[in-house]
Amino acid sequence: MKINGKYVCLKSINVGDSNFIYNLRQNKNNSFYLHKPPKSIKYQKNWIKKNIKDHKALDFIIINKKKNTKLGTIAFDSININEAEWGRWISKGNTIENIEAIILLLNYGFKKLKLKKIYSLTNINNKKVINFHKNTTALYSGKIKSFFLIKNKKTDAVKFVFNKKNFYKFKKKFDFMTRSIQL
Repeated sequence: MKINGKYVCLKSINVGDSNFIYNLRQNKNNSFYLHKPPKSIKYQKNWIKKNIKDHKALDFIIINKKKNTKLGTIAFDSININEAEWGRWISKGNTIENIEAIILLLNYGFKKLKLKKIYSLTNINNKKVINFHKNTTALYSGKIKSFFLIKNKKTDAVKFVFNKKNFYKFKKKFDFMTRSIQL
């Protein structure tokens, strides 16, 4: 599956993306607030094979359309009839590319999957991503105690939620911002 935007597209992951995802997760700047990265590319391939079969998850590679280069990953997890978690968002794209990737994913969730709510769970220490959420129209929904196990230490998660109404406000804001931008 491929979801096209103006600057990026989202392509369903496949086993051929293993090296890219493995290297992205091994980067200490990217993995500082995440669960432990896989031990090897073989582990990454096995995880992808398993996850592709999981009907409660949809994982994508973020691709720069102009350069046709891989920028990162983004996904839905815990998909059910009404809601899903969006996450596994690791990207080396610029601000516009990263925001568009989120919009493409959320738009797919609300329009194609007919979700009523899409939430994210962020490591409480990841101030950069928490500030990003605060600057969107996502609704703060509280903390979840000891949700993550990062470097053998339990860490709280911060939950933000998009419903259709606040998502479309966010999308409209982004569309207005990018009308005159040429990347």
